[in-house]
Formats: sequence, structure tokens, C-alpha cells
Amino acid sequence: MSGKTLSIILPAYNEEGAIDGAVRRVLEARKAIIRETDLASVEVIVVDDGSRDRTGDIVARHADARLIVHPRNRGYGCALMTGFEAAGGDYLAFMDADGTIDPQCFVTLYQALKRAGADLAIGGRLHPGSQMPRVRVIGNRFYAAVISWLSGVPVTDTASGVRVFSRALLPRLRPLPGGLHFTPAMTARAACMGARIVEAPIPYAERVGQSKLNVLADGLRFLRVILGIIFSYYPLRIFGPAGLIFAAVALGYGVWPVAYYLEHRRLEPDVMIYRLLTIVTLSVCSLICLTYGGLAQKLSDMATGKESRFWDHPKLRDVCLASGVALVLAGILLNARTIVEYVTSRQIHQHWIYVLTGSLAVLSGTVLGAFGVTLDLARHLPVTRGPAGGDRGREGGS
Repeated sequence: MSGKTLSIILPAYNEEGAIDGAVRRVLEARKAIIRETDLASVEVIVVDDGSRDRTGDIVARHADARLIVHPRNRGYGCALMTGFEAAGGDYLAFMDADGTIDPQCFVTLYQALKRAGADLAIGGRLHPGSQMPRVRVIGNRFYAAVISWLSGVPVTDTASGVRVFSRALLPRLRPLPGGLHFTPAMTARAACMGARIVEAPIPYAERVGQSKLNVLADGLRFLRVILGIIFSYYPLRIFGPAGLIFAAVALGYGVWPVAYYLEHRRLEPDVMIYRLLTIVTLSVCSLICLTYGGLAQKLSDMATGKESRFWDHPKLRDVCLASGVALVLAGILLNARTIVEYVTSRQIHQHWIYVLTGSLAVLSGTVLGAFGVTLDLARHLPVTRGPAGGDRGREGGS
């Protein structure tokens, strides 16, 4: 026996139709959990999140379950955080109080957590035997694909409300939102910060009563919080593809003018001017996305204590500064005659392509030069870390 305690939290809001069965089942599951794991004890905490029905009264009948009541509804995530703070367990777990979950699954999740040496075990509900509505299955798979692609950590059920994790992980996950988007935010933050995640399939039944989840509104909120957290850890994985897309479109737009010039040795302003202006705009947008993405990644690495050898390399700064200065000078020199003509006669006789090319060179050089200078300044910024290697101030807290 490890002598460890597992604390199981049940957040509940207006669940009078399901709460009695949920609490009874989790209390009955304690013996099996202790028998089949190395845990010494299991405590059960129900957080009544300002229910307007008989939820709290029903829970109070179960002497072995600890009841905590919010005077007003504060949200799913806030209810969970209240339970975590009140819990005394070495391991924390939670499940929904809507009758969808068999608490025996905590045996599977705890064993998977210990076997893999993981920090977080997530109950996977997306399997053939699951009774989850089809629209929610599609949504969960989409969120999982986003997190897996952008964080590099494979996950399949981002919003599962059944989890077991080490208490030591909790400070590193903060801050977390107080609403229903608590679970996808938790998944995204754990994945981005490098926590070890394991998933195990669990039975999932049709809920008792009406769901509080608004598929469209909460779905968009899920996506926003997932992208927000991933962006705070890996901004270049969002800025980078955007910059490459801009560059690819600019190159595609440039094929016809180049081919035309090679064949006819001239460009037609009436036909091509808007295309060339678009190429200049897309090229500068591409450069801005890539440089700002790199700078944001550098600052994120500093905040989270990650090594940032690429962004700290002196040659990168030198190349950016030298390239920036060279491009600005090239743009000015290319239009030296144009500038002189305009200053002396208020007329321009040079071909318009010189002005357009020079503008692109000056704009690109300015962006690269500013990027190099800012990288150099970032080297001297103090690094502030949150508790347990975590970070502070990245999104609204619980």
C-alpha cells in the first residue's frame, strides 16, 4: 500500500435527477478502487455550484460525501477548483454528476497513470460503445486534432470530464477558466507545458436530465481558449503557417508577371499594377508574420524557462540586422535617380517598377532590422517564472 489518498470531486449544478445515483455509485466504488490499486483511501467531495433545485439537499443525505455549497452559480471550472482546494488527496480526480460516468473507471485511469509514470490520465469517451451525441463526437475530435497538431502531443478526447492527476500538477496548470471550457483548457495547457498525458477508454452513458452545454456557443469558447493557450506557448506554430501561406500566394501571383517579362522584356502597368501591389503587400505580411512569430516564440520561451538557442544565436541577430540595412540601402539606391528627379523637378521619369521594387526592399529591410534589434533587446529582459515552473498571467483565472 502506498498510503496515498485519492480525492474525487463531483461538480453539480441543478442535478437533482442524477445526483443521488452518481454519489451513491462513487461511494460504492471506493472499496473496489482501494482493492485494485495501491491507494489507502478515497474521499468524495461534491460541490453544489449554486443549484436552484434540491441537489444540495440530496447530497446532504450521504454522510460519507463531503458537501461544499457555492451561494451562487460560479461555473463548472470554479466548482472544480473549489473542490481541489478543499481536497486532501495526493491524487485528484473528477467526474460529472449527470449519470454518464461509472466511477469504477477510476481504477483504470489510476492504473494507467501509475503504469505510464504520467502526470495526467484522461478518460477517453470517443469509442464505438460511447453514447455521446454525434455532434459532440465531431467537435471533440476537431479540438483534439487542433491540440495535437499545434502542441505536438497526441490527444483524442480534449473535453473529457473524467480525469486523475497528481496534486503536484495543479499549480503548474493554473490559471484555468471557470466555465465549461475548463477541461479543454486543462488539456491544452498540460500538453503545451510538457506534462505527461495518458488516455484510457471509459464507458460513457447518456446523461440524466438536460445538458448545460450549448454546442455552438461553448464550442466556439472551447476553440478560443485552446488556441489562446497554444498561442501563448507556441506562437510560431500559428504565425509561421500564416507567414508561409502569405509567401506562397505572393509567389503564385508572381509567376505570370515574371513569365511575361522574360518573354516580352516589359511589364504592362494597366494590367499588372494591382497584381504587383498585391504581391508587395503579401510579401510584407509574410515577413511580418514570420518575424513577429519568432519574437513571440522567444518571449514565450523566456517566460516558461525553455531553452531558446536558435533565437539567442548572435548570428541570427547579425544576419537580420545586416539584411535589413542592405535591403533599405538597396531600395534607396535603386530609386536614387527617382528621388533626385522628384526633388529637383517634381516629376518622375523612371519606370514605376523601380518605385515598387524599392518600396518592397525598404519595407522588408525595416521589418528585418527591427526584428534583429528587438531580439538583441530581449536578451537583456529579466525572466520571471511562476510556481513549479509554471507561468503567470496568460489567461483569465478560475
